[in-house]
Amino acid sequence: MDVAAVVISYLVSSVSFPWLVARAYGVDLRTVGSRKLGGSNLAKTVGLVPGVAGGVLDAAKGLTAVLVTRALGLPLETQLACGIAAVVGQMWPLFHGFDGGRANATGWGFALAADPAAALVMGVPLSLSLAARTLVRPVPTRLLPIASLVAFALFPAVIWEADGVTPTAVAGVVVLVLVMVRRLTAGIRADVATGAPLGRILANRALLDRSELQVRGLVDI
Repeated sequence: MDVAAVVISYLVSSVSFPWLVARAYGVDLRTVGSRKLGGSNLAKTVGLVPGVAGGVLDAAKGLTAVLVTRALGLPLETQLACGIAAVVGQMWPLFHGFDGGRANATGWGFALAADPAAALVMGVPLSLSLAARTLVRPVPTRLLPIASLVAFALFPAVIWEADGVTPTAVAGVVVLVLVMVRRLTAGIRADVATGAPLGRILANRALLDRSELQVRGLVDI
């Protein structure tokens, strides 16, 4: 049953809700904006309300994967594995050619279900960056991806500081690593083909979640 729960979590998360919402509006997220299957691209290309809806549905993947398995009485390790599987499904979805979103919302949903207190601390840098985007002109475009990375690092750090090395802290580190791997590898062949220095490509991807095509203005940020 544990293995089945993990597989089901991955398969359910392989359904891209932002992509489905965009298709309902006659838009293919693969061909517009940043070309990412995420709520932010959906909001920029279709509208704020659809974007928020897509982001909430993506977050629900990580949240429900943990909560449902907890309600079924499965072990903590299985609950966390299902949450991680949901993140993997969002990043490398079976139904979208293993090329999905960045799983920021799904990872947030996972964190909220796994440890709500640590998730609240995790939300501090995100809240500050969103406030800066609202209040500062010109609008800063580099803060949010950096804040997101800091948030995913904070989650396991807060748990480790309070409780030591626990299964939840380890799962948080796994999610952080997955976020970084996805940033570094998604569509990297197109970046390398531009001939740009590899160090610049990797730095922009790791810190800003931007491809070389985005840096050059060939693809929207």
